[in-house]
Amino acid sequence: MKRTTCLHHALPANSATSSFFSCIYIHFEYAPRVNKFSFVLIVLVCVALNGAAQDETSGFDFNALKNRAQNLAAAPYQALDKTLPEELSRLNYDDMRNIRFDPKSAIWRMERLPFQLQFVHRGGSQTGRISVNSVENGRVEPIPFSKNLFNYSQAKINGRLPDDLGFNGFRIHYPLNSMEYLDEIIAFQGASYFRALGKGLHYGLSARGLAINVAGQGPEEFPEFTEFWIEKPDSRADRIKIYVLMNSPSLAGAYEILLIPGVDTVMEIKATLFARQPIKELGLAPLTSMFWFGESSTSRHGDFRPEVHDSDGLLVHTGTDEWLWRPLCKEGDVRVSCFADKTPRGFGLLQRDRNFSSYEDLETFYHNRPSTWVEPGSDWGRGEIRLVELPYGEEYFDNIVAFWKPAEPLTPEKPLEFSYRLHWFKDDPNLPPLARTLATRIGNATEFPGSKKFVLDFSNSPGLDRNNPDSVEPVVSLTNGNLKGKHLQRNDPGNSWRVFFDVEPIDKTKPVEMRCFLRSGGMPRSETWTYFWNP
Repeated sequence: MKRTTCLHHALPANSATSSFFSCIYIHFEYAPRVNKFSFVLIVLVCVALNGAAQDETSGFDFNALKNRAQNLAAAPYQALDKTLPEELSRLNYDDMRNIRFDPKSAIWRMERLPFQLQFVHRGGSQTGRISVNSVENGRVEPIPFSKNLFNYSQAKINGRLPDDLGFNGFRIHYPLNSMEYLDEIIAFQGASYFRALGKGLHYGLSARGLAINVAGQGPEEFPEFTEFWIEKPDSRADRIKIYVLMNSPSLAGAYEILLIPGVDTVMEIKATLFARQPIKELGLAPLTSMFWFGESSTSRHGDFRPEVHDSDGLLVHTGTDEWLWRPLCKEGDVRVSCFADKTPRGFGLLQRDRNFSSYEDLETFYHNRPSTWVEPGSDWGRGEIRLVELPYGEEYFDNIVAFWKPAEPLTPEKPLEFSYRLHWFKDDPNLPPLARTLATRIGNATEFPGSKKFVLDFSNSPGLDRNNPDSVEPVVSLTNGNLKGKHLQRNDPGNSWRVFFDVEPIDKTKPVEMRCFLRSGGMPRSETWTYFWNP
């Protein structure tokens, strides 16, 4: 009687080793005289292979992602194939708006989870391609592209789209403002760009995973987030974890992001970078914003609105506990400002002016754009906070970049690990816990030809005695400029303090650097306003 031994029925469905066990079945079907030793050896080999196969899907974590990034950086760079079918490549902006994700197809919607995923279609100028995976208990499940996820009823798509088209980006939804509705709280789309929202806010500035060679010698490099792994939340989750693989010609990287929505939406980020080649101009935690014109601008480009910007200034908290405020500007040439520091405590691009009357825009809600604050989570060492202001662009183009540049270059011999928190919020009274600059206004100093008049408004603080203005002193310092008088006055209608001073340039071919703060009782009572004027 012929004896057969069948093992493959004990395998889980879709196992990577099921075909191997099927071979064992066939082997014993047609070669029943295999000895017991051979049989045991084959079983042990198969069990080991099965365990290894399961480890690939059930052991995913940040360490696994770092290993993948390290291996990627050790190999020559290979760009993703971003070729689009002709049906998609010819689409314009309006055509792409007509391809809409079907909310009924949102990932985790049928399970009524508090977080849901929706995707952005590729096409037109949106050629970028990402892969997205769901992770549950360490097991990875790819989320494939499907036409069934989108509504094409208003789009001009006639041909068949490939099954491996991939996505251009994705959005996460969560009941941020109401338990009855899932708001879009963050969007990842394009290179390593993303933007998030705090409660009650509208999209404005963006963040990036990394910046390379911004306004440096040679072209800027834009690292890309190429693949995402998103941990499936449970029914009571109030936060969600995202893993991201980065790749570019110069490096590869692994990111872990814990997203915590709220009035202040927080992103706890840790990353490890592996260089393929030395990188001198590296920008960590970059923020990108738009500034077209503001209260200090000499031109409003014929626009009826008083101000148009997503952010109005850069705030810096130095390692020596000094607070610096730099109002943004778009006039003149490209401006690169460097704030050298050691172990910075924070920096961010803020939208301080929250008065609707400052913008008078019923569609864009500039008064309701988020501020974003970078809080380093570990010792970042020596370096500098850089602010790059580009003079060109209009309302729809980002022209402001702020980031931390480490003093030491990134090299293949030494990977870089760092962490930080990103805060997306409307206001925070502790940024800074001193009087803050409310307005910067610039005009001609008629008493001194060729000079400029600067008028600054500072808010109140506990250290400023409104009943004793003489106890408050404005401290002004200049580089390449002569101070032609200064004056402090209580601004009672604005419930603030106003400083006037005129500046005469010494060398008109060089910029004038200015600093001003309020002092009382021998102590700084305000942040330090700092500005560059290019005569």
